[in-house]
Amino acid sequence: MSRNEQWNTYYTKGIKKKSLYRYMAKDKLLSLLTTKSVYMPTMDRFDDKLEGISTYNITELQVHYETCFIDREDEIAPAMLKDWKEQKEKSAYHLKAISKKMIWNQKAHYVSCWFNSDRESDGMWRNYAKENGFAIKVDRKKFQKKVKQSLGINSLSQKQNLILGRVKYQDFPRVIEDEQGNTVLHLAFRKDESFEHEREYRMVLVDKSEGDKPNHFLYELENFEELDITIIAHPAMKDDVYLKSKAEFEALGEHIKVKKSELEPFYQLIDRVKEL
Repeated sequence: MSRNEQWNTYYTKGIKKKSLYRYMAKDKLLSLLTTKSVYMPTMDRFDDKLEGISTYNITELQVHYETCFIDREDEIAPAMLKDWKEQKEKSAYHLKAISKKMIWNQKAHYVSCWFNSDRESDGMWRNYAKENGFAIKVDRKKFQKKVKQSLGINSLSQKQNLILGRVKYQDFPRVIEDEQGNTVLHLAFRKDESFEHEREYRMVLVDKSEGDKPNHFLYELENFEELDITIIAHPAMKDDVYLKSKAEFEALGEHIKVKKSELEPFYQLIDRVKEL
């Protein structure tokens, strides 16, 4: 398989936001900068348990989940109880099959999730980085190019390929109204509209090999120092912690710059005014 066959982009046309952010704890950021590698866990480790679901299974799931877990036996009319129990048994069979298929898909996809925006997100800070956390910011096109350039040093197998692109957010309860229109080419790029605030751009490694697989993949970035990196401190971070971290990070390379969050006044104004 050639490098071009191991590489693809998905749903990237029309992207207007130039930057990618990833919000994380300090130890994870240090790991990225020192290993010069992107950490990619399998999708089964994510909070969203419907990662990797097919269009058909979305509609099947809704029907069978309701029968198994929403409907209550004491609310079923006595005359319908036998039929309901038989249907519940069938639904349980289908749910187990759907779950097994999804878990297989999840374990075959290694994903690094990024926030595509040109501004910081208060929601991302609150969900993915605590008070002493950070956000790494890179130019999307330059990052995408760097990932492609690094295919050679990562020695992907014939059954592995890499895809970068935007997530498509869909209204899962109404996917059945247009199943064909809601089909996605790559399962890792579909999420329900309830996650739309994440504006997710993903780096996905698909591994179709058989057998047990590790639960993460480290994708090394070749000539890492060519990638300009901005590190942003959490808006609630104290000055002494910020200054210590700034010196520590910037010592790792001239391509790394550390700055304060533009949201700091929203978090600290009242307390800082008291110090004046």
